[in-house]
Amino acid sequence: MTPLARRRPGARAALLLPLLAALALGAWNLAFALPFLFRPDEDVVVGRAVTMAARGSLDPLFAAYPPLAFDLMALAEKLAGNVAGPLTGSGAAAAYLTGREVSLAAFALIVACTVVAARRVHGIAAAVVSGLLLASAPLAVRQAHFATTDMIQTAFVAGCLCALAYSRGRRGVMLAAALAGLAGATKYSGGLVLIAVLVASARRWGWNRSLLAPLLVAGAFFALVFVPVLADLPAYVRGLLFLGGNAADRGRGLPWGWEFMVTQSLPFGLGLGAYPLVVIGLAAALRSRTWWELSLISFSAAYYVVQGAGHEDFYRYALPLVPALALLAGPVPGALAAHARRRARGARPAEFAAWGVFLLLLLPGAYVSIATDRLLGVTDTRIEAANWIRSHLAPGTSIKSPYYAAPFYSDFQIKANLRYVSDPLAASFAQGLYTRRYRITPSPADYSILASGPPEQAPIPTTLDPVLVRFQAGSWGGVYDPLDSFYLPYWGLWQIQRPGPGLIIVRSS
Repeated sequence: MTPLARRRPGARAALLLPLLAALALGAWNLAFALPFLFRPDEDVVVGRAVTMAARGSLDPLFAAYPPLAFDLMALAEKLAGNVAGPLTGSGAAAAYLTGREVSLAAFALIVACTVVAARRVHGIAAAVVSGLLLASAPLAVRQAHFATTDMIQTAFVAGCLCALAYSRGRRGVMLAAALAGLAGATKYSGGLVLIAVLVASARRWGWNRSLLAPLLVAGAFFALVFVPVLADLPAYVRGLLFLGGNAADRGRGLPWGWEFMVTQSLPFGLGLGAYPLVVIGLAAALRSRTWWELSLISFSAAYYVVQGAGHEDFYRYALPLVPALALLAGPVPGALAAHARRRARGARPAEFAAWGVFLLLLLPGAYVSIATDRLLGVTDTRIEAANWIRSHLAPGTSIKSPYYAAPFYSDFQIKANLRYVSDPLAASFAQGLYTRRYRITPSPADYSILASGPPEQAPIPTTLDPVLVRFQAGSWGGVYDPLDSFYLPYWGLWQIQRPGPGLIIVRSS
């Protein structure tokens, strides 16, 4: 029996450690960069959610993903009173912060569900291991700071696995199936967790002939979310085809997702120390093959095969795997500690040494998460550029800038957004900070902003125009998500002094 598994005062209190760690890491600098916005996709999700809240509508005006995440974000914005856009003068900062708080709450729920599931199946020690691994995973901590759909999807996946761990019969299985349907109604790939439900049903209760019921329950909950947007179902079909086309074509030149996940997004997303624990846990589960372990393996394998079948694999696409992988890794340190104690003939120091190794393996991921949180609070190069522009350029000046490097956006970007969303309130959300003081344009202008990347801190493009000012974020060479335009690496953060691209501002000739 491991030290944490013994019934002693404080043993159960250790179950709170992962949740406290998740809340601390997720809340640190949650309001980064606001009132500026530099996180891609937040403008889309929050802009649509605010529009839904303001219009009293259940139409998210976005059909590439299912609507559930937008519904939940809209509810949060409505409760918070964020029903206006940047053009009202109040700004969008409060709306973005509310959306990020939803992701933080989802992160806490993911960790709590994972801890509870591991406690049920493997005991307190494994629960603390799974929870700490998840709470310190750089991918999870980073996404908890973003108002996007990913944490909500993963919360439903973790909830499904938790319900499955506690299921004692058909009622529990149906609850897990319902949560699987809701996971799919958040992002289609989340629905693959239903495979864990079906495998558990067949292996644990021998329901091979009765698998239709969980399938119907999952399908019903998935379909229920689409009822308010039935008239737009053709758009969702086109959106699904669009996602399939992106998976096949976008990122061409990058490795297949099957390679990318096991060599990039999972090692750096989990932490370079935690990743070996997951691999050991997966190998051990393949050997023992209990109903629980087979359920986790089946879901993980199905998700890996489907999500990896293409070249467009953002790091965040691996996030729904993290709770299942953390659950597989949970029993590993305890098993190794017990083995060390047996080899040492009951000597307790050997057991504690094994637990010490586990804590050391968490350090790389924890370091990256802490370093990322700290950097998020440092002034972005684009804010530095904005401050310089305010001090040196007269009102009415026209500025040419690439979208992801722009500190400001103006009416030109809003008009461009109207090509993608017809509602002017939703279109008024974009990256940067809305301004009427300057004209931000992609066409020839009085001044130009040139930037490195995205996504890396690559060299700034050369120019023959006179350089007025330069802003540097750090040296080039970190490990970035090659598809993401966020300008902050997953590894090599010691090379970065601040977020944002390298920038120069030039006077146009």
